[in-house]
Amino acid sequence: MKRKYKILYIQPIGAFSGSLKSSEEYIKNLHKKFDFIFFTQNGLAKKILKKYGQVFEALGLCKYDNTENSHYKGLRWLLIFREVFYIIPTILNLLKIKFFIKNIDLIHLNEITGLPSALLAKLIFRKPLVVHVRSLNYRNYKSLKSNLHLKILKKFADIILAIDQEVFKTVNIKNKTILLRNILDLEMKNTKKKKLNKELKIGYIGSYLKYKGVENLIKAVEELTLESYKIKLIFAGKFLDRSFLIKNLLSWFSIENNINADLLKKVFIKNMGFVKKIQNFYDQIDILCFPSSLNATGRQIFEAGMFSIPVIVCMKSDKNDSVKNNYNGLIYNNFFSIKDLQKKILIFYNNRKLIKIMGNNGKKLALKRNMKNNNINKLISIYKNLISQNL
Repeated sequence: MKRKYKILYIQPIGAFSGSLKSSEEYIKNLHKKFDFIFFTQNGLAKKILKKYGQVFEALGLCKYDNTENSHYKGLRWLLIFREVFYIIPTILNLLKIKFFIKNIDLIHLNEITGLPSALLAKLIFRKPLVVHVRSLNYRNYKSLKSNLHLKILKKFADIILAIDQEVFKTVNIKNKTILLRNILDLEMKNTKKKKLNKELKIGYIGSYLKYKGVENLIKAVEELTLESYKIKLIFAGKFLDRSFLIKNLLSWFSIENNINADLLKKVFIKNMGFVKKIQNFYDQIDILCFPSSLNATGRQIFEAGMFSIPVIVCMKSDKNDSVKNNYNGLIYNNFFSIKDLQKKILIFYNNRKLIKIMGNNGKKLALKRNMKNNNINKLISIYKNLISQNL
């Protein structure tokens, strides 16, 4: 009987994240075809991934952040000391995996920030490396660090998976970069048709982080409610977990990304916290807002599409794979402009028929771009081709 191929799957973020959620959609469809061995950082990831295979957990995984939003500059360079500290636990745990798990066939890194850990894994196991890129990579041809990062990626990655066209452009390496979109594997229950209420319900789902624009959204809605607009914010998500020491150090150097928890106590906000069944969230909202500074659309956008929910997105361009301005949502370009965000909110507030029209358009777009079976078969083919070339 032919053995199942073994995939060393590196999840560099231990906390719950979009990358973890997106990867689980694929893994739960693939774990019967491949043996997954997971390597991750301390956190919620272990609890989720252990359903699909053996998990090895480290104090921390060595990373290098070259994403457009949070690449190293100014005080952020101090974070390099943390990554240097994590080199030893990363190596020790990779050697532990090598001792206990025989015949690893392929390495899959689930976010480009974990590239140092993936390179160490490739040196130890000598197997093909798939790098999944879920964030816009920082590209500056005049920057030494940017050019070096791309050269390392080109030399050591066998295949690079980009989740959308915008990400693809930032890691486009000939004969290596492939488009593999996120999917949503969910049995959706039929729900009653929503009634158009006077109160507009705006949803946000994700981490409660400053660069995700959560503070801007709260301020925008607070000002509108003071002007007697009937608007409710419904949040689903959580803060990044921090130890007491790390939390205080980040606050001291003014690089803490979590928002102030007291902001969620405002009367016009309903905080659902972390939700296991996302339909419970989407069934309660009229529109979804993604006011992030990342200049990229998260999986929330096509999730909203699947539930026929229109979106408001902060983005530099007027369209990408998941959202088209005035088709399935509204786009504004200035992350710092509360007024621009309010204008988009009021368009839906004053014309509720747009919610249904753009929501239906969003479902058409999501079904077209994020087809489950096509994308799963594509990844299976990538795995098998790489492994067969290395036998």
